[in-house]
Amino acid sequence: MLARLTGLALAALLAVPGYAAGDKTGVGVSSMIRPEANFGRGVSMTIWYPAQTGGGASELVGRNAVFEGTPAQREASPVPGKLPLVLLSHGGRRSAEQSGAWLAARLAEGGYIVAEVSGQRPRDPASALGEIWRRPAELGQALDLLLNDPDWQMRIDETRVAVAGAALGGTAAMMLAGGALDQGAYMLNCWTAHPSPDCLWFSEGGIDPADVDPQALTLPRRDARVRAVLAIAPEYLAEFRPESLSERSAEMRIFGLDQPASGELRLAAQTGIEVQPLEGAALYDLFALCTPGGAKLLEEEGGDPALCGSTAEARAAVHDQLAEGALDFLNRALPQTN
Repeated sequence: MLARLTGLALAALLAVPGYAAGDKTGVGVSSMIRPEANFGRGVSMTIWYPAQTGGGASELVGRNAVFEGTPAQREASPVPGKLPLVLLSHGGRRSAEQSGAWLAARLAEGGYIVAEVSGQRPRDPASALGEIWRRPAELGQALDLLLNDPDWQMRIDETRVAVAGAALGGTAAMMLAGGALDQGAYMLNCWTAHPSPDCLWFSEGGIDPADVDPQALTLPRRDARVRAVLAIAPEYLAEFRPESLSERSAEMRIFGLDQPASGELRLAAQTGIEVQPLEGAALYDLFALCTPGGAKLLEEEGGDPALCGSTAEARAAVHDQLAEGALDFLNRALPQTN
């Protein structure tokens, strides 16, 4: 594994207690499912972690006909000691489970326990109406579950907890730092020049996103246990109340796409948070590498072939930028205390 790491990623791994040059380490993966959590719809987590080699069954996590899988060792023994935790929520309302497997593995290589939180995918637009507030609530419940689990609580340094998210997951991550959406702006989003990617889907299903429960939408989601937030191309960036982010309770880094999103300049001017662009990145580059036949299969089955529109080399370059930038930020925001 060490041969695959370069630059900041390698430096980050070697800086973690329990690691030393020449150590044999790998990426382990486990699962946690709690059907009673998150208002009865359940919480499902895929947990990635630095592991001792020589144990666990080799697996390609998340592999299917469209996306390449991410290699890991199922139930391999974790490295000794407590490590920092990253809660990861990847993708929009309709993203598949384990969409962020590639990023979770890269962060685990860098010395972090990463819990990718995947709630149930909405059956239809109506069931997705509350996803905007369920995502941050789900992350908070996932943290409760991990810190109270007899196996994981002894492995997590609860003073070094971060949340990372992409798309709607990025929005949820910002909420856990205290970010709050402006209710009126959110309800008008589909009629602006920067509508959510799901506006057409809602419209075709006869659903108005403005019918969301206003109390649940505006309920504060700040979680004092979260020390760092990494938001990647977050949705509804222009709908956040600037003062809520100015008073944020955690270090925050936002990565944007190659083309600036609405709200980025205002965010920098009013809160001091600049969006760092990922060179050459489009939204779908935040997902895994595609299989050679992925684009053709999507086209044949009525999907969007643009999901696999980038070359493998171009998407891998975006992944490298994001992984190294994420590790650099997390290592600075969650320094070792001993």
